Amino acid sequence: MYLCKLNMRKLTYILCFAVAIALFSCMEESKRDSVKIDDDVIAKVDGVELRIADVMRDMPTGIKGADSVTFMRMYTENWVLNRLKMKRAEEILTSSEDIERLVEGYRQSLMMRQLDQYYIDKTLDTEITDKQIAAYYRANSAAFKLDHNVVQGVVVKVPKTFRNTTTLTTAMRNSAKKGEWQELEALAMKHSLNIVNMTAQWVSYSDFLSNLPTERSRTYNDLITKTTVQQMTSDDALFYFIITDRALKGEIAPMASVESDIRRRLYAERRAEVVAEYEAELKHQSVEEGRIFVRDEALLKSMSHTPITNDEPTTTVRSVEEVEEEITE
Repeated sequence: MYLCKLNMRKLTYILCFAVAIALFSCMEESKRDSVKIDDDVIAKVDGVELRIADVMRDMPTGIKGADSVTFMRMYTENWVLNRLKMKRAEEILTSSEDIERLVEGYRQSLMMRQLDQYYIDKTLDTEITDKQIAAYYRANSAAFKLDHNVVQGVVVKVPKTFRNTTTLTTAMRNSAKKGEWQELEALAMKHSLNIVNMTAQWVSYSDFLSNLPTERSRTYNDLITKTTVQQMTSDDALFYFIITDRALKGEIAPMASVESDIRRRLYAERRAEVVAEYEAELKHQSVEEGRIFVRDEALLKSMSHTPITNDEPTTTVRSVEEVEEEITE
């Protein structure tokens, strides 16, 4: 087995070397005589060399035979092009000092984001309970005012030849009253009726109306407050619908309609708290160890403050906790 691996490695090296020879054999005779290179150099741009070992280091495992030759040729071409483009960029776009500054700035930004994520992954409790969502909703309800009407309801489309309309409307009223839709769904399945049940989630009123033969020029605001079964007619069908619940523009959005938004907000707040806590601890510890010099004494003093721990919640968290207690009581 060892001899087999050794032979394969040897074969790959030979193939790579053969490509290197083929690449340089294409040079004009005069140029070939003027360029002195080592045997393992594959390409050279502005004095920077690409060697076989560089390509071998990046070559994926399992590549062999003609595939290794193709990989090496493409790798070499890309390397040469990248070197040429970088050189042209340095000449045209900006000074090398500016490039280094931008690269360093990006490197530092990337490392700081990774550090933030390290503390977030280490510390953050990602579980957000229904109780916490309800508490946040009650503490921040003013932030959830609707800018459009939302409803819940059901639409049933039937052919004009359908004769059991009384049975259908009765089933719709009974289902709406009980909040259970098995009876209506069973009736729709029996007669192959098209039913759109939007009672499990809140939808915009315009989305609800899109299931009906409405006219674009009308708003249909007169229908949204009705609690009875209503009807519309098209050329080939009848549409029976009932709006089981609604929340109007300017009112506080139902909690179920903003639950996912609240969950994102709570998670974002927790992330921010984790980062703020470790940053405060880092500054405090560094001041204590004498690692920081700041000429502004007020700023230095603020950086030396003992950071707030989880046992001393911030004002925002405390207000939510107070609401949680109200809910429990």
